[in-house]
Amino acid sequence: MNSDELIQRYQAGERDFSGVVLEHLVLSNISLEEINLSSVNLESSELQNVNLHNANLSHVDLEGISWQNIDLTNADLTDTSYDHSTRENSNLTNANLTQMWGFQSTFNNCNLTGANISHAQLSEVSFDDCNLNNANFSHTIVGINLLGSNLSNTDFSYAQIQDIFDWSKANYTNINFQNAWYLSPQDIPSEIDPNEAGLIFVGPEADLSGKDLINIDLSSSNLSEVNFTNANLTAANLSDTDLNDANFTNANLENTDLSYSNLTNANLTNANLNNANLNNVIFDNTIMPDGNIRNFDSDE
Repeated sequence: MNSDELIQRYQAGERDFSGVVLEHLVLSNISLEEINLSSVNLESSELQNVNLHNANLSHVDLEGISWQNIDLTNADLTDTSYDHSTRENSNLTNANLTQMWGFQSTFNNCNLTGANISHAQLSEVSFDDCNLNNANFSHTIVGINLLGSNLSNTDFSYAQIQDIFDWSKANYTNINFQNAWYLSPQDIPSEIDPNEAGLIFVGPEADLSGKDLINIDLSSSNLSEVNFTNANLTAANLSDTDLNDANFTNANLENTDLSYSNLTNANLTNANLNNANLNNVIFDNTIMPDGNIRNFDSDE
């Protein structure tokens, strides 16, 4: 289906185009309010001045798109992928962007007031000059740029803050950072006290005892001398991680990926390793759950 056929069928009253095969979509100056384009490949589409208010765009591939002045108010964008994509001067008020995946993409000068961006994965995504008032980034892996954005009342609770670039000129009044973790102090505005904000530092010598770290991705990190006593690391990703001298006493590591990690001098006393991935782990003077010492030449 090409752009002309889509428009004709929409104007004839059809709204459900879920799963259709669309050729390179180019649209401008048109209203497609409440259209259902779920599970459609919109890769490299070009849209300008299009009304997609209340549209269903869930499970859509948006790689390489160029969208400008788009109204996506209340749109469903659940489980969409943005790779090298551009969206500018658009309205995404109250849009649902849960579980989105974004890489090297922009949302510059967009209105995302009340948008739900929870449980998403964002790497090198720009929200410069955006209105993110009351937006929800909870449980999201965050690697974003925020130059000049409004982040008042934004929810970053339980987020994994891997990189936040350029807080300058941003409004971060009343941000919720409860139980969000961060890897570097540079990712947090200097005016914010991490402890008072409820932030959790994850790095060498950090105290993570008793923390709920289910499904956390800490792969390829330096976590030497970290205290994980009584922590819940169920299904966490600790692969290729430096865990020298880490303390996992009574920690839950069920279904945790420890492959290629370094557990030299680590303490795993009474830790739960059920179904943990221990492939190519370095054991050297490592205290195992049963109290025995394990070295390189120990049997699996």
